[in-house]
Amino acid sequence: MRGFLRRLLTSRDIRDCRSRRVILVPHCALNQNARVAGAAERPSAITELIAGLMERGIGIVQMPCAELRILGLSRQEIDIRGVLQENPGRVACRQIAAELVDEIQQYRESGVTVVGVIGKNGSPACGVEETWSNGVTPGTGVFIEELKAELRDRNVVINMTGTRDANPSETLATVDRWVAGLA
Repeated sequence: MRGFLRRLLTSRDIRDCRSRRVILVPHCALNQNARVAGAAERPSAITELIAGLMERGIGIVQMPCAELRILGLSRQEIDIRGVLQENPGRVACRQIAAELVDEIQQYRESGVTVVGVIGKNGSPACGVEETWSNGVTPGTGVFIEELKAELRDRNVVINMTGTRDANPSETLATVDRWVAGLA
């Protein structure tokens, strides 16, 4: 029985109606309640982004919120980026990134295409093209830095872009280009 289960769980020949495609999104794309006080731009989720991904048949993997895990919900009175850059914060971001890359590799080993990673531009943790350091500045958030390092260390190549709550159509256009490149 053990051999059968192992083959079943590691089989690339999955015969059901799943799309075999997933994309990783920032935690706050599905849950604005995780945002630092004063930063939520939506009541619950970036519905256009989520609906757009679902319409494209792409499964959604909600990334953990490093800020929430490390600092909790009451984090508006601190320098979030500074705390995340310090050794305990960076180590925690690195651990979260390692767990996420484990998950990415599991999907790939099971024949599921990981279309890419969408970060949250302007975030001190999840910014891809922009981060927060006493205002929005060009650069990468601390968690995304650690995620990129973990991906590089494991030789995992993956598409990555940042999104803004106000521009989900731009993000979906990027996803469309990624998907077209898979064909």
